[in-house]
Amino acid sequence: MDEDDSIPEPILNLRKKSALTHMRNFDSSGEERANDRKRPYGESNGGNDSKLLCQEVGQSNEDPPARERPADGNWPQRESLSFTRSLVFYGNGSVTPEHETAAKYIEEARALRKKYYMGNGVKCQLRNESVKSHKFEYVFSSNGVCEVYDASDFRRTNNLITVPSLESFVVDYQRLVEISSSGAMRSFSFQRLQLLDSAFKMHITINGSAEDEAQSGLLGTDFYRTMKVDNHIHLAAAASAKQFVSFVRDKLENEGDTVVMEDGQTLKEVFSAAGLDSEHLTIDAFNVLADYSVYQRFDNFNSKYSPFRMAQMRKIFLKTDNYIEGRYFAELTKIVLARHQQGKGHKSGAEMRLSIYGMERNEWLQLAKWVLRDWQTGAFPGNMLSSHNRWLVQVPRLWRVYCKKGKGTVSFQDMLENLFAPLFEATLFPEEHPEVAELLKHIVGFDSVDDEGSLEAPLSCCLPSVWKKEDNPAYCWQLYYLWANIEVLNKLRKTKGLNTFAFRPHAGETGDSMHLAATYMLCRSINHGINLDKQVSLQYLYYLDQVGLSVSPLSNNFLFRKIKSNPFPKLFKRGMNVALSTDDPLLFHMSDDALLEEFSVARASYDLSMTDISEIARNSVLQSGFEDHLKAEWLGVNYKKGVTHCDENKTHVPLIRAKFRAEHLALEHQWVLLLASGNGKTVLKDMMNTFGEARNANRSILFENMTDVPSFPEQNQL
Repeated sequence: MDEDDSIPEPILNLRKKSALTHMRNFDSSGEERANDRKRPYGESNGGNDSKLLCQEVGQSNEDPPARERPADGNWPQRESLSFTRSLVFYGNGSVTPEHETAAKYIEEARALRKKYYMGNGVKCQLRNESVKSHKFEYVFSSNGVCEVYDASDFRRTNNLITVPSLESFVVDYQRLVEISSSGAMRSFSFQRLQLLDSAFKMHITINGSAEDEAQSGLLGTDFYRTMKVDNHIHLAAAASAKQFVSFVRDKLENEGDTVVMEDGQTLKEVFSAAGLDSEHLTIDAFNVLADYSVYQRFDNFNSKYSPFRMAQMRKIFLKTDNYIEGRYFAELTKIVLARHQQGKGHKSGAEMRLSIYGMERNEWLQLAKWVLRDWQTGAFPGNMLSSHNRWLVQVPRLWRVYCKKGKGTVSFQDMLENLFAPLFEATLFPEEHPEVAELLKHIVGFDSVDDEGSLEAPLSCCLPSVWKKEDNPAYCWQLYYLWANIEVLNKLRKTKGLNTFAFRPHAGETGDSMHLAATYMLCRSINHGINLDKQVSLQYLYYLDQVGLSVSPLSNNFLFRKIKSNPFPKLFKRGMNVALSTDDPLLFHMSDDALLEEFSVARASYDLSMTDISEIARNSVLQSGFEDHLKAEWLGVNYKKGVTHCDENKTHVPLIRAKFRAEHLALEHQWVLLLASGNGKTVLKDMMNTFGEARNANRSILFENMTDVPSFPEQNQL
């Protein structure tokens, strides 16, 4: 009996397809022939072997799929990966002066993003060669932004790195709010987003089966084996409730006599004083899982971080600054990191948040010692660095707490200096601050966190050195000062050949939707962003610039937005750069693999295909701060050139989907640019002519391929 006789026909066909796809010309030694390696992709070797193979699998000898416009400027006449395009007819009145106004607004808004996020408004006089031969010093100016000077510039006359001022930012931010709120911008953005919705629906209707077939042919990989990154996870809540309870039970049973408090209390005594014993160590008794009590209540949500609602327990197990120097927290974190490293269930990475509050100047040193320490206890000894995790630093917006602590003697400037002075010192003088300098090598970004819905003061040009009142400064004001100091630090570190930091704050989870205007100007990507469904102008801008959104539907479900009303599926279908993340597994997830749970719930709730979730996984890698060589390993060596250049055998996203996304993004930019140029009427006329030519071509196809065309309704419309 032939071995192939026992193999189901679909599997046999896949094997044959794979064999033909990967077949190359080898000589007798098994080495690939040099002339074949040099031959351009898709070019025939002059023999009949390629034609024969194509005939055997029912294919014509056609051009291979082009990932971008070929060098000769001409698209292949017919691609092997072609798929149906349905022309949208723009008739009389479809381009109006209002559309042209909106397009000009869009270009103006995008220029603001380039000024801040892209650094066009930042001036840096440092050069790599000068950094090596000169000494530099930093000074925190009264305007709240760090300044860098040559050490010989005693009078501090030439600040070497300058960023747009607060006054400039306030004017620009208010202009972006004005643009986003204009009727022309809202109407145009709504129309374009609706068309993107329709385009995706049409694509899936026509090409869904082709996508499925293409994905099934990507042998050797699947969703579980492709890389996905949990871009947004707070370290204090990174363990699942089950993992946390098991960990605490183990410590109480085996380390009950360990002194854990400054007053000499042991772990067993702490539990006994609270009237607790091992029988209370259940998930329900811990009371950490989110429930109805946290909906729209950030205060109740924060209290869930404390087991049994006892702050003492949180300090013992989930803090780095305690009597045992954060040992329990380190051991618990290592358990979570080990799961990603071991690849249990699927291939994944994480970007966990460490907290720096700005309350004390020595916070960075304490954190560095905790992260870099060689912990010799617990199931996984070693430091807190992992091949499958990259650290971000979250800065909680806790001005009110700091103000009360200082009893009116401190300003917001003091808080900023506590946050950033240690970073500039470690960058300029690493030999004097080796621990912090080493920690910074393993930090990829900064986050800003807290309740966006809390009361805040109006945006103003008040300097941080003057801000001493207890009122929370405006969200946008605080973000500006974080961005400005990170930007100066990045310019300095880049010229010294050091790693730099992305700014990826929480935004659009709740509160004022115009927070998203500030993050559009300042940030590479954000966490949450679900309020974009309330502001179509900003949503369209986020789409055009592919600003990353790391969305957490399960977190949103308990806190601010129920699953069924979450805009995630809408944002995804429109082609926005969205990823799924877990936020706080301790509070929101039931399994030990929170990220897989997030994908599973989203797939079931939003009717996502395997191609959909593979695309979302790919987005998570693109948004992440993992190094370029790792992204190349997970996405393909040419991933930086665009999504069509990602290797579908690594991402499990068929090229047909990547081309659809890329082409529509390019077409949207083309449309906006043409309208913004003021040539709307001319463009419309050209498009109408093009549509007429296409209609005539379709008619010719019908009559050239049929000798006797029967009559049918409205035939004369062709």
